[in-house]
Amino acid sequence: MEEDSPRFRDWRRAGALALSALAALWAAACIRLVPPPVERPPAVLERLILCAAVTPRDGWAEPSAEKAVFRKGEEANVFSFLAFKDLVGEHALVWKWFGPAGALYRATDPIAVGAAGRAFDTYIAWDRIYVSDDKADGKWTAAVFLDGALLAVKTFEIK
Repeated sequence: MEEDSPRFRDWRRAGALALSALAALWAAACIRLVPPPVERPPAVLERLILCAAVTPRDGWAEPSAEKAVFRKGEEANVFSFLAFKDLVGEHALVWKWFGPAGALYRATDPIAVGAAGRAFDTYIAWDRIYVSDDKADGKWTAAVFLDGALLAVKTFEIK
């Protein structure tokens, strides 16, 4: 093949492209992208349950068994019970309870949890609404907000 032939120039161009591609791959292998540091979350939600009772005991509290259906005349309350692990600092919790039509039934004022400059291995909090005859039957929703951001949502039924 002659050096000035079109075929030779095509082979030379293809070789140059292949070498460029290999050089780019080699250069990319030498570059290491470091992701930004991950911020530790202010709290880890370990569990959220809905139950009919919460029993305070020795500076702590235990929820009854988790339920999804609450019957008028059988249960007096619906509790939304939260358990955090690794709660750091002070935060604000707000519960919003929505009726079957989606309308806001009740919202709590912000409730302070934790403490500034402290860390807690575990931390619990709860709120409740009463199960009464005037409550609409159907699917209800309990939404919990931590520092203004939605933390968790649970649905339940009142019959």
